[in-house]
Amino acid sequence: MKFLSFIVISLSIGTLFILSSCSDKSEVVGPESPPKEVTEVVPDAIEQITVEGSFRSVNGVMDKLSCYTSNGGYIKTEDGERIAVSFKENEVVSSCDKISVTGYMTSRRIESNGPCSEGIMSFLKVQSYAVGETDF
Repeated sequence: MKFLSFIVISLSIGTLFILSSCSDKSEVVGPESPPKEVTEVVPDAIEQITVEGSFRSVNGVMDKLSCYTSNGGYIKTEDGERIAVSFKENEVVSSCDKISVTGYMTSRRIESNGPCSEGIMSFLKVQSYAVGETDF
């Protein structure tokens, strides 16, 4: 995977280095001697989880989850746990008896905006899913 640009910070000598990557060329901008210890600045690691169960869509329904995502619903696991999920905008997922989703937990805060009260809600942001292929 190629990155257009990223920043590397050398904590050992307190100098900022910038590495640029355009096609296959790399360029280091900074002191002539490379640092002994370099740390790449990357986003925090995201823990992916997989949830299986039956899915009930809330698209087009006034539900608390609709205030936080326009394409979501709830998965009820075999253990009876109810988990709010949010799909990507272009994915149309209907209610079904068996679904397996993989993604990461996130929270969203909203201000009061008419029908929705101010609040925070946590939900699973779906990265991939399979309908009807679970073994529970």
